[in-house]
Amino acid sequence: MTMIKEGNLSVNMDGVIIRSGESIKDVLGFSEEELFGKDFISLSTPGMEESNKAIFENVKTAGAVIAAGSVIGSKIGLRKKDGTDMDIFVSVYPLRDRSGSLYAFMLVLNTERASRVPGILSEEFQRIFRFSNDAVAVTDKAGHIMDVNQSFLDTYGYKREEVLGKNPRVLKSQHSTPELYERMWKDILDPDRCFWRGEIINLTKDGKEVPVLLSINAIKDETGEIKNFLGIAFNMKRQKELDRINRMYIDHIVHDLRGPLTSIMTSAELLMMQLESAINEKQKKRIEALIRGAQKLNTMTSDILDFSRAQSGSLVLKKERVALSGIIKEAALPFQSSEKKLFLNGSVYTEDFEDNTELEADSDKLQRAIYNLLSNAFKHAASEVRIAVDHQNGALTITVSDDGKGITALEAERIFDAFYQTEEGIKTGGAGLGLNIVKSFVEAHGGRIWVEPGVPIGATFGFSIPAG
Repeated sequence: MTMIKEGNLSVNMDGVIIRSGESIKDVLGFSEEELFGKDFISLSTPGMEESNKAIFENVKTAGAVIAAGSVIGSKIGLRKKDGTDMDIFVSVYPLRDRSGSLYAFMLVLNTERASRVPGILSEEFQRIFRFSNDAVAVTDKAGHIMDVNQSFLDTYGYKREEVLGKNPRVLKSQHSTPELYERMWKDILDPDRCFWRGEIINLTKDGKEVPVLLSINAIKDETGEIKNFLGIAFNMKRQKELDRINRMYIDHIVHDLRGPLTSIMTSAELLMMQLESAINEKQKKRIEALIRGAQKLNTMTSDILDFSRAQSGSLVLKKERVALSGIIKEAALPFQSSEKKLFLNGSVYTEDFEDNTELEADSDKLQRAIYNLLSNAFKHAASEVRIAVDHQNGALTITVSDDGKGITALEAERIFDAFYQTEEGIKTGGAGLGLNIVKSFVEAHGGRIWVEPGVPIGATFGFSIPAG
């Protein structure tokens, strides 16, 4: 049985070869380097030059629609590198820019007549390819660029002839590690997956970094063999800049809010101390309400700032050797005046509890994580909140339980999502960020977080972090 051989190449409007695939050597015997810059017609069998040239002229005059403007499976005579003359079936596909103007031809050479248009050269694909606002590159199965659209050229600053035949790694930045490429190609070549998607930083021709959301898909033929790879990159530079401005705006807002809030809390607490004996119970409760409101706003502004930093990837841990007892005392302090009881490891919590545990952690973020879990529990508890601390096998595990109405398994699936609140949570107020922030802080420490839904009584939230 004769093996069918297929190769592809591209020629410019003058018929000069500007790119060839690795497999073309199996067809004609020439390497990519040997073919680059050659006039395609010069490869013709002697006496076949004019008839071969006529194929290109037919495509040029056939119109803009690819179905009408292509020649599929025409027989031509070509001479191989070793001097052997052979009949080759060539399919010629016009490549057009957004205006519909021809800029090159793609040729598929085959030892057997082809009757089907490859998916990447179909009319529908070519229309999407031309007009897409995303940077699109098509490579052969060896990873050599066959064509790029105008958005690709605009994004990276190259001319088309500068990238044809090259590997997309010409765009590689220092941020793209070997481990990244290993994961990428593992997904792309996985028969059940065949694609990879993720954020990556590429380089323009002049060395500027461009953050993109890149997806790479393996394109297969009807037999399941990979023929091409399709890369689509969404330029995230503008989005990243908007994110930066938003973060800066949030930082400024939070900073400007904290000043007046601190002043309100300090003044209200001082007023309470100075007037406590001179005011009645109703007036005292009004001042206490003022203090609680300011404290709540202060917590919300901190949550918004922490959420913004976690989402932007600028959450930085300041790890040091810290005493767990001090962190728990700080986290529990705001709840000691609550009418609801707080238990620690089964006993009523008191400030003088002792715990000799020390660990490497960011003291502020660990305290905030515990505080947020306690705050959530006290909001929903009927009469008591229980915190359990366990330190063994190199890990610190903390769980916080309440005896409230609990949450359902369905609610538990989304409880750590930003801005998500149960119906009961909406009644108690807040921005819906507290638990999401706990998740961010825990994961930043290399830990994990979970929830055990309890209906109709109580829920338990817990996290575990390394504590060597």
